Amino acid sequence: MNVEEYEHRLRQRVGEAEYERHKELVRLLARNLALEDILWEEILVCIRDVNARTELLRQRNTIVKDIHTEFRALNIEVPTNIEKNTETFGAFLEELTNDDTTKPPKEDTDR
Repeated sequence: MNVEEYEHRLRQRVGEAEYERHKELVRLLARNLALEDILWEEILVCIRDVNARTELLRQRNTIVKDIHTEFRALNIEVPTNIEKNTETFGAFLEELTNDDTTKPPKEDTDR
């Protein structure tokens, strides 16, 4: 979803009066939600690159903290899809780790 779609949905959710009072905050929240989507896509692309994944997760965690703060400032509940993404990704990483540990080590055949 892009920034405009998020802004439109947030505008509907908070109502016109609140939107007019907190327009900049709604726009910032919409931007951060869109950025979080992009970071998830990048994390999935870099899933095997531990350093890149770690940096992207650090950036995503910062954005999620901002998102939570902005939702609280607007006095609306944080959507559960943000938490679901985190839980799903955690489970995926567990499976990935388990797959790596169950494979037998490769033998060095270059000798």
